[in-house]
Amino acid sequence: MNIFEIFSKSRQELIESLEFSSFLYDIGIPLEIKYRKTNNRLIKFFLKVVAWWRNWEFDQVREYKQLLFDYPYWESRQYYCQRIQKFVSNELSILDFISEVLYPSLSNKREAFDLIDDFQRQASIDLDPKSFGFSKIISDLIPVLEGFDQDPEESFFTEEEFREVIKNSLIKVEKYFINES
Repeated sequence: MNIFEIFSKSRQELIESLEFSSFLYDIGIPLEIKYRKTNNRLIKFFLKVVAWWRNWEFDQVREYKQLLFDYPYWESRQYYCQRIQKFVSNELSILDFISEVLYPSLSNKREAFDLIDDFQRQASIDLDPKSFGFSKIISDLIPVLEGFDQDPEESFFTEEEFREVIKNSLIKVEKYFINES
């Protein structure tokens, strides 16, 4: 499915499809665990049908789910862009940058997962197709932020490597601001 095709479906239809695929997941996994060793062909067939249907339903809402995950990050895009710009221009120390970006990004991640499960709230938010994939840039920073330590013996990255990763992220983030008023 194309990202712009999801906007041709009604929001209610997308919410119902996501809710139904979650339902199929919730019933399918416990059944697969309980009957994983069965030799009963009907049960095996039923489990395959449920798994196929679940996967098909998830496929139908993959982009919608991504937009939902992007939503909290997108709402904070100005904040992230400003922090990354300040860091790249040496206005923020590494430790200040980490604390100012890591905790909000972890909070956005929690909010995104909550939103995916909150079918009522989904109906009340405005999704922007321009936000598609924005969360990936910020969430990909989480292991980098968590992996840096001022003590070179404890850090997974040198300061130069850390700065290079953040500089590359700024390039990606700024692309989302092209043609935005």
